Amino acid sequence: MNFGPGKLYPNHRYIIKRHTTEITKYIEGHLEWKSKDFAPLKQSLRISLRKQQHGRCVYCRRKISIERKNTAEDIEHYLDKSKEKYRKWAFSPVNLAIACHPCNMQKSTKDMGDATIALALGLTANAGEFRWIHPYFDDYFENIEIIESWIYIIKANAPKGDRAKNMIIDCKLDQIQTIEAGKKFVLDRIDKAQRLALKCFDSNPSRSKKLIEYAQILTKEGWKHI
Repeated sequence: MNFGPGKLYPNHRYIIKRHTTEITKYIEGHLEWKSKDFAPLKQSLRISLRKQQHGRCVYCRRKISIERKNTAEDIEHYLDKSKEKYRKWAFSPVNLAIACHPCNMQKSTKDMGDATIALALGLTANAGEFRWIHPYFDDYFENIEIIESWIYIIKANAPKGDRAKNMIIDCKLDQIQTIEAGKKFVLDRIDKAQRLALKCFDSNPSRSKKLIEYAQILTKEGWKHI
């Protein structure tokens, strides 16, 4: 299965360059992230990042649903923009990605860098030590393997094993297997009921009707867990 690129490339740099006026105001403290002035930039970033990430979260690598008002996804700042020491990196191309809302909530305002990074003149792979796998500087799949049923394991001889371990634990990627198993259980029951209903549609209409009604109940109640 294709879980997206192992390492991202900042193809969106040209988008950011078109908005230097607004970004300068942000860095100087005259504009905030929520300002309407950033709406065109954010939309362009979402489109570019979604495409590069194959529609997948940069952390868990699950597909992100396209929802109204983008409620299923967040423009992710690897180095948290709310920390004053990282404000200068808020629009750095290598600090931006798309994350699903659950992963972004788990990450919250965790500090992803050390003191050296905060003092660095440029955000590069050698600027300091990062806490998690970095989307642009580290290869995700050299460090983490995703096996069937959404189990995340640290690869043998992973070059950034400590970062991989921190990300799996902090982001609670080890809980996704249980979440996805619950979804699969509900969907399998609905599928089974529907297939049985079709089989006995002619020979036993009464039973077929009951199975259809059962599938409808599962669909009505089960969607809450999907």
